[in-house]
Amino acid sequence: MKPLTVALDILQGDCHYGTLLPTLEVLMQKTLAVKDALSRMTAGLPDAIVQAIQTHFAAELDDKDALLAAVSCPTFKLRWLKDAGRRERVKELLRAECRHTTATAAQSPASVPTTSASRSERGFFTFEAESEDTYSAENEIMDYLRSAHDLQILDKFSNIKNIFLKYNTPTPSSAPVERLFSLGGLVLTPRRNRLSDKTFEKLLLMRYNHWFTHPTPLFH
Repeated sequence: MKPLTVALDILQGDCHYGTLLPTLEVLMQKTLAVKDALSRMTAGLPDAIVQAIQTHFAAELDDKDALLAAVSCPTFKLRWLKDAGRRERVKELLRAECRHTTATAAQSPASVPTTSASRSERGFFTFEAESEDTYSAENEIMDYLRSAHDLQILDKFSNIKNIFLKYNTPTPSSAPVERLFSLGGLVLTPRRNRLSDKTFEKLLLMRYNHWFTHPTPLFH
């Protein structure tokens, strides 16, 4: 079952939390797609795998945080959702979160020079509140969904970037943390047992960054 092994490699690698749901959705689709090519003895295996995924990840498949983490990843956006109704629901979640982010930022506006108005002027000019936050949020989402799929495009969409940072802090698995502890053992050796906490942290960060960019040479 190649789709299963590829999905495990993806989720155990250094990926964002938003990778979880797209990986599970594509895994279920690809697993069911190979069903017809299997023998009679193994034909029921794809259904069993999909059922196990739906049962084990029942809470995550419709979790708001997981959905926002996925849609705020430029790599995925809404492309991994096949059902039109679910696509619209996730889009509405992103729209609502974007409006909330805009409203939160507007609570602390930058101070600008103002001129005092008389009481009569304040009573005379009464207008309805403008819905600029709704307009800007909607347009930002539309422009984001039509943009490229590399992570750097988030710099052009401040609200989407804040959502991405908020919901993609966790990792889908503990594998990256376990690798970090393993690298720590290579840094804090018996001959370097007097390293200060700050020095150890810097050396570990340098070692991890080297492994992340050149994973194979490090362990040769």
